[in-house]
Amino acid sequence: MKAELDHVKRSPAGRPARTWRESVEWGRKAIHVCSTVLAVWVLLMDEPSATFGLAAATVFILAVDLARLRAKRWALWMYRTFPLIFRRDERQTLSGASVMMAGATMTSYLFPAGPAAAGILCLAWGDSAAAVVGQAVSFQRQKLGLEAAASTHAPVVAKRGEKTWTGTFACFVASALMIGLVLHWNPVSMALGAVAAAAMERWTPGRWDNLSIPLVTAGVVQICLTWILG
Repeated sequence: MKAELDHVKRSPAGRPARTWRESVEWGRKAIHVCSTVLAVWVLLMDEPSATFGLAAATVFILAVDLARLRAKRWALWMYRTFPLIFRRDERQTLSGASVMMAGATMTSYLFPAGPAAAGILCLAWGDSAAAVVGQAVSFQRQKLGLEAAASTHAPVVAKRGEKTWTGTFACFVASALMIGLVLHWNPVSMALGAVAAAAMERWTPGRWDNLSIPLVTAGVVQICLTWILG
């Protein structure tokens, strides 16, 4: 029995350390990747239908979010039913989902379909890659004793962690692939757009990278297409 207990790693606070599953936001980022459908919508629909559809969805999600902030019982039900959606720092303000929908709608309105879809895909896949890869590397470093173990047993989704350069590089690679997929593997747009996406993911605070990644990336891609390649 003692031998079995010796194999249970503990955090500095004396609690069991997080498991692999608890150390990576698999569920939350799987939901994030589902925003790929927004980019597909932008590519398939003509304007103004594309932006109008996104705006209608944004209004609905904002209404649900504002109701959550005003009604405590409704909020508690949502936290229990959708534990992967809300971080603790989002419980007194708009959720990342609302900001993401607003970002997608603004991007669709401001830019042509190709750059807009590329920006939204960078948010869906680049931001997700940054979180998953960064958290996975941090977990391995903790196991090797190269990084301090988490002081809580709670899943990582409960709070925001430190940004890592490994995650930033993962965001760059995933974003470059997404831009290439939409824009026929144009190397200049891929490189500059991916740099913009990775920079926004790394330096935009909190949930607001859901707004900055698609907007800035689409803007950089549009500049590449118009002024550098056009």
